[in-house]
Amino acid sequence: MKRIAFILVLLFAFSAQLLAQSISGKVVGAEDGLPIPGVTVSVKGFMNVGTLTDMDGKYQINLPADATTLVFSFVGMTSQEVVIGGRSVIDVTLKTEDIGLEEVVVLGYTTKGKNEITGSTVQISAAQLEDVPVVSVDQALQGKVAGLSISASSGTPGSTQDIRIRGVGSITAGNAPLFVVDGVPVDNSNYSGDAASLSSLSALAAFNSNDIASITVLKDASATSAYGARGSNGVIVITTKKGAKGKKTAFTLSTDYGFQNAAIAGQKQLTGAQRKELFLDGVFNSYGATYGFTRAEAEDFTYANGLDYGD
Repeated sequence: MKRIAFILVLLFAFSAQLLAQSISGKVVGAEDGLPIPGVTVSVKGFMNVGTLTDMDGKYQINLPADATTLVFSFVGMTSQEVVIGGRSVIDVTLKTEDIGLEEVVVLGYTTKGKNEITGSTVQISAAQLEDVPVVSVDQALQGKVAGLSISASSGTPGSTQDIRIRGVGSITAGNAPLFVVDGVPVDNSNYSGDAASLSSLSALAAFNSNDIASITVLKDASATSAYGARGSNGVIVITTKKGAKGKKTAFTLSTDYGFQNAAIAGQKQLTGAQRKELFLDGVFNSYGATYGFTRAEAEDFTYANGLDYGD
């Protein structure tokens, strides 16, 4: 009887050891090496087995007999899976998780996550703007933003574009959106210097589309909350590329060329000599009979009476 009881005690101790394998360790950050409290330590494949690190980043967990992998996870850091491999002490270093640019919206003065913005915004990345054959960067928005329409004010390259976000908002006031470049509002009016000319020149024509990091179009409440009445017609925020530490200097050359042809051939233009002959014919026909001079004398009559307007 004593022998049977001894065997049962040994079997119980052995099975308890299999079901209660203990592992401990410490979790620190890769950037500063400081302990990270609150890291979730779980066993892969076992949803009900897990623990958290204490204020010193230390943990201890009892594992099932067939556990093979520990999972370490923490908000803002990359989760890491570690194979146990018969070890009783496992120390882990977690790295900060990088957040992509598409998850952040640039508002001119600040940047916010997409889940923090209540208004309608559209962000165009640098990859969508590179190698786009346009003279002005605002032309690159055509067809990429819903509710935004662009029409050229003239056929001159780099002319001011008539941009409307969600239609016309005022009858008597302006309807153009506010442009903000790297946090500075930009007046996108005609910079040609000639008000009588039919062509115009946009200030945005000075920017190369390959130098733009992102363009954010703020359509409604998100625009007025940041810029007040100036953003009532929407805001177009342009962020340019900047140098980064550790990157080597690189030079890139890109060229484009184009040509224009008339839609129709039209009439053949007269030369200067032909225009002169027609003008003298008109002078002779108008004044020759009245003042008594011949066709050959029409040119002298023109100069004598100032019909050439001093030319």
